[in-house]
Amino acid sequence: MMTTQSSQLSELTAAQIVEAASAAGEPAWMVERREAAWQAYSASEAPFWRRTDLTKLQTDTLMVPSAVQSTNLVWDASLAAQGVVFTTLAQALRDHPELVQKYFGTAIADEHRYRMLHSALWQDGAFLYVPKNVMIETPLRAVYSLADGSQSTFPHTIVVLERGASASFIEEYSSADQPNQVLCAPASEIFIGDGASLRYVALQAWGNGVYHIGAQRVMFGRDANCDWVALNLGATLQHLETESNLLGDGSKVNWVAAILANGTQVLLNAPWLRHSGTNTEGHMDFKTVVKDSGYTTFDGMIKIDHESRGTITRLEEHALHLSPKARSDSIPGLKIDTNDVAQAGHASTSGEVDDEQLFYMLSRGIPRAEAVHMIVTGFFEPVIDRIPDEALRERVAEMVEAKL
Repeated sequence: MMTTQSSQLSELTAAQIVEAASAAGEPAWMVERREAAWQAYSASEAPFWRRTDLTKLQTDTLMVPSAVQSTNLVWDASLAAQGVVFTTLAQALRDHPELVQKYFGTAIADEHRYRMLHSALWQDGAFLYVPKNVMIETPLRAVYSLADGSQSTFPHTIVVLERGASASFIEEYSSADQPNQVLCAPASEIFIGDGASLRYVALQAWGNGVYHIGAQRVMFGRDANCDWVALNLGATLQHLETESNLLGDGSKVNWVAAILANGTQVLLNAPWLRHSGTNTEGHMDFKTVVKDSGYTTFDGMIKIDHESRGTITRLEEHALHLSPKARSDSIPGLKIDTNDVAQAGHASTSGEVDDEQLFYMLSRGIPRAEAVHMIVTGFFEPVIDRIPDEALRERVAEMVEAKL
């Protein structure tokens, strides 16, 4: 709990933050971290992002919640007998303080104003720890939502897979449409140990009125593997900075995403594939659909560091435009600081629904709207099919259908 009662962000002080964190029994290192982050936030300016317009977000008038919003964890509690820990981050801070301290803030730094705010005010969050060589088949889920009347939330997720472990983890943000502006500034730090394997699904399905400004970063050990599925369907505005950091030799990531912006939604994704280890492999395939006056930005980058050798990597983004006023910007990049690369490339396409494909369907009596729907559904199908939970697959398909 960060305040004894809901407070306007502009009225909050470092002393209040320290007092509330201390009263909650947080360890000294976390209290000090919150205080330092708040001081840095107070002295900072709003970041300038060329393709993310935050002028309509009235940050100072937002109310900071007096209690945890809503973190719902879904899992098989019998896994605890194998040493698996899956709990709220606040509870983990009490029960496993050394483990939380080891990882908190080590993958995602306070690089700009919104990350500083997150570090100062986080309350909601999940902590997943899978011990060495433990293999979990059933997906574990963390669902973040909003309490009635809430105007801000700052969830922090930490996932740790020790050497040889495997698991599936689903992280979901969802709410109904909001009558007032809401700021969600989350951070997700994921650590995959040597030889470990993670299936990671990140679903952003906020209602209208939510500004989602967050970060996700996956850190890879030697021969670590991640199958990452990203789904960005909700919110009024999204600015999401994500990274797969392939530090360990032989580590691999297969990263796919489905992004759908309609109405006046503005959704930006800035994914990085960073190769540092030897013989690492990364594949990124993002699929985007824009409709009405929706606007998306794909600002993707492959970075191959100097010490990397034998890298195999490719980045692709493909966009479909369903309305003349819809817009998508694709900015694929490739930075190579080594001469030893096995394969590297990037590609981007953008256009309307294929005329021949549409003509074929119309000629067989399929109405135009239904034909377009079928084409878009097929466009997203390779991404949705990778969700390791049947009920969630069906729900995501229904969300896509509703937005079309």
